[in-house]
Amino acid sequence: MENAKFIRSGKAKDIYLRPDGDIIFLFTDRVTAFDGIKKADYQGKGEACCKLSCFWFEKLQAEGIKTHFKDCMPPNMLVAEEVSILPVEVIARNFLYGSLWKRYKKGEIDIGSLVQEEKREGMPLTKSFLEFTTKFESVDRPITEEEIIENGWMDRSEIEYIKTETIKIGDIMASYLVQRGIILADFKLEYGRSKESGDIILADEVGTPDVCRFWDKEAHEQRGEILSLDKDVFREGKGNLSAVYLEVCKRIME
Repeated sequence: MENAKFIRSGKAKDIYLRPDGDIIFLFTDRVTAFDGIKKADYQGKGEACCKLSCFWFEKLQAEGIKTHFKDCMPPNMLVAEEVSILPVEVIARNFLYGSLWKRYKKGEIDIGSLVQEEKREGMPLTKSFLEFTTKFESVDRPITEEEIIENGWMDRSEIEYIKTETIKIGDIMASYLVQRGIILADFKLEYGRSKESGDIILADEVGTPDVCRFWDKEAHEQRGEILSLDKDVFREGKGNLSAVYLEVCKRIME
């Protein structure tokens, strides 16, 4: 961190710029929900998320995924190439749950053949449902691919590339997690343009309970229970977030 310049604070991370041009993500113990209305700090949260993000970046790179990740600096710092973050996030949903379920019930969204039986909350989809949301607006909202193109943020081929990469990342993560007793219900990714190559690459953080919805596999399959192992614990007041994040970290990394 010596001579690093503070850039900004996000919801859960502080960002610094090193003299060599790389950036440092400092994962904090901060947690927010409901667009920042609910806030708290949980000891050990930042360290757990940093370890998990470094773990997944290394695993995904080994599988051929291009990312901005460069190095891990324990206990809670990640070094990465500075990229121009795209102004949209991509969300992959594997279950009819959360905001997808709420919008479906209101008739705001058509999920078509993604559910082949009577639709109910928490049921699996036949394939991942991908959608883009805005990132830098005061409140994030779903955005169409046509609007992304009209704004000049990406062209059609870049959108298709991100969708393909997201599905690949989801497959890699889900197949690994299920062996550790975790269901990947949904996850969020961010991408950025490399200032060195101009390529779109995976950025920010990946595979943490802050940006994924993790469920306990045994509870879901044997009892039909959704036992959250993610930020829903904080959102819904289900327990001690620190204990849950440390448990997830232990399951995935050991």
